[in-house]
Formats: sequence, C-alpha cells, structure tokens
Amino acid sequence: MSTVQAHPVATLGQLFFPPANAGAAALLASPDLELSYNARGALLQVSRELGAALGDEVLVPAYHCPSGVMPLIEAGLRPVFYRIRPDLSIDLDDLRAKLGPRSRAVIVIHFFGFAVDLASLQDLRSKGIALIEDWSHSFLQGSPAHLPALQGDVQVFSFWKLVPSGVGGAIRRGPSWRAAPAQMRSPPPWRDTAVRFKRMLESAIEHSEHRRTKALMRGLERLRLALKPGAASASAEARPPADADADELRENAPPVAADSERGEDHYVFDLRLAQSAMPATALRILRAADLTAVAQRRRDNYDRYAELLNGNTPVQALFAQRPADCCPWVFPVLLPDRDRIDQHWRRHGVALHTFGIHLHSALYASGDPAMIADARRLAQEVLCLSIHQDLSPDQISASAHLIRTLPLPTQSPCPE
Repeated sequence: MSTVQAHPVATLGQLFFPPANAGAAALLASPDLELSYNARGALLQVSRELGAALGDEVLVPAYHCPSGVMPLIEAGLRPVFYRIRPDLSIDLDDLRAKLGPRSRAVIVIHFFGFAVDLASLQDLRSKGIALIEDWSHSFLQGSPAHLPALQGDVQVFSFWKLVPSGVGGAIRRGPSWRAAPAQMRSPPPWRDTAVRFKRMLESAIEHSEHRRTKALMRGLERLRLALKPGAASASAEARPPADADADELRENAPPVAADSERGEDHYVFDLRLAQSAMPATALRILRAADLTAVAQRRRDNYDRYAELLNGNTPVQALFAQRPADCCPWVFPVLLPDRDRIDQHWRRHGVALHTFGIHLHSALYASGDPAMIADARRLAQEVLCLSIHQDLSPDQISASAHLIRTLPLPTQSPCPE
C-alpha cells in the first residue's frame, strides 16, 4: 500500500491562482508581525536583538530540534539546557536552578501547538530575563483563527507546518521587547526559489488527477537525471532544498545512538536563507489559506484520533485532552521501540513523522545525566501522527484501525 503524505501538499491552483482570503491577509498584515523566510531566520533575528552585552546564556528545553539551537550559537549566545519531563512539561525547579548571572533569556517551546502556561515564569522578566515563546509547531487559536495571546516578550512562528507554503516564519514582538530596526530582507537566492518551486510543482502534479501531465513530468525528470554528468550529481540534485524540514530529511535515520553524536550534523542551517525574505510563492499561498477551516479540520482529526486510540493500543497519547481553542500540529504519542514500528505503519498507509529524533551535541556537554536521559527517551519514543487538513475523517479512522490491529514486526526493519 502506498504511503500517505505526512504534510499537506499545495495544489496547482494554490501555486498559480490562489484567491486571497480576508482572514489570512489580515493576520499576516498585523502591524506587530514581521515575516521571515523561516522560523530559524526569525529566531536568529530575535537572538541578535538579545545581544550578549548583558549576558550570553539562553535557557533552552533539553528536548528540542537542533535547528532551534543553531541560530542562538550563530548569534554568539550559549545554550543552557533545562529538563523537560516525559509528559513534555517543564521542570521548573531545574529551570530555575540553571539560571545564573549571565542568563539573558528563556526559550519555551509550545510543543505541537499546546500552550504552556508561563504565569510561573513572569517574575524572570522583572529581573531582565526575557521569555521567548517558540510557536513554530503550530499557533492558531480559536475561531476565527488568530494569533495566541502574548505571555512573554517575543514570539516566533512557522507557517509551513500548517499550510503547504514550503517555508515561512514570523516574529511578533511585545511592548516590552526593545525596538528593533525595520528589517530590509533580501529575496532568497534565485536558485533556491527555482528549485523549491519546481519541487512544489512536481508534488502538486503527483498528487493531482492529471494522469497524462503526471506521466509527462515523470518522463521529463527521468530524462533530466539521465543527462546529468554523473550519478552523484543526479543524487545531489534529487535532494530536498536546503531548508526542507530537518526531521523530514532524516525520518528513516536511527535514533540518537550515543552521547557523542552531533545532532546538528543532521540539519541544515543556511545563513543566507535565514536572513532572506519570505518567498513570493509562500506568501501567496499563506494569504490564500482559510486558516479557520485549516484549524478546525486539524482539531476534528485530532479529536477523532483521541477517541479511537483511547484504551488498549500500542501508543500513549501525550495530550489526551485538547484545549478548545488549540490547533494542534500533530497527534503526538509515545511509542516504545518506535524505530522498529513506525516505518511498518507508514508502509501500510499511516501518515506520520517525527520530531526531535536528534539532539544538539551541546546538550551532552551539560553534565546532567538525568536531564539527558529524559530528553533521549523523548527523542527515541515520540511519534507524530499526521492530522493535517488534507486527511479526511475516514483516513484518520483507517489509520487508527491499523494502529490498533496491525501485527507488530517481530524484528527491526532492514535499513532502507
């Protein structure tokens, strides 16, 4: 059985003739929102605005994606990791114990779109320690869909995990954040724009009903690769563009195997792209998106999984209860021995992917074995079941049925 897309795919209409949506256009035009190429670029800008004059340490969740740590280091800051419990809650005692005279900020990840209550950290702001909210998994709230309430000093967003824009990030600064000069971002390099659009077009055609166009595109691609000077060049050209989601590039990679593994080596941080403007195609797709409908379909799909996977199943839901206004990115679960099972499910048609399977090497230099053990357990056991708006209720039901009934593999799969 063929696999189902883990993320929504842009249609030909979205690529070429996207009609404007008033709600999305109004959200993107918010005066306190600065658009960026991606969330990494947004975090890089925020990190540079922090500066290191008043302190160079930024507290970061031990369970994370290295692409959220590399911008800090690029800006001259030093990550200090605090413990995330196995239920994804913050160990506040550990966080406060890690604060020091050089602490400049605390980054809080709203994992998978579920808001963390920051009331217990508000006193840090009065001490000159900024609260940075990472909403790059998902951020839409309520209906009509809107941005989340600002609990900290600044928020960082990612759009492409919600809509098929390929890239797209943003910064939202609160009144307590020092004024930043207007960013005159340059367009992305032309080759990145061309390659990204080509791959989005190929994906749109591949998932369309245009059989002849699909066959023609496949033939042209085979011809193009055959005319390349060598297999190595063809293989390199076939890779996703530089900013493709880092975890998606490594979905079939093994889990974190040793404390010496450099998680950042599995991710791409392109400084040129991080400093670029949002591509025009991504902006058109975002402006055309019905964000309220997107959020509602994701809520409905999440609730269906919550109902159907409640009880005797191989997985344990990390958030059994969904807040009414929350628009989740995925349905996250804990699955022991995940790497023996997830590809088995994917091959049978379950749309899924992973987050945080590789951790930044700086974590292992922290000298906190208990914190590292919790982070590694999450890295090895968290599985993300897709709930995006292109998946129908019947597809979610079918996936839940497979998860509940499909015999599990008896041994680890061979490398693919």
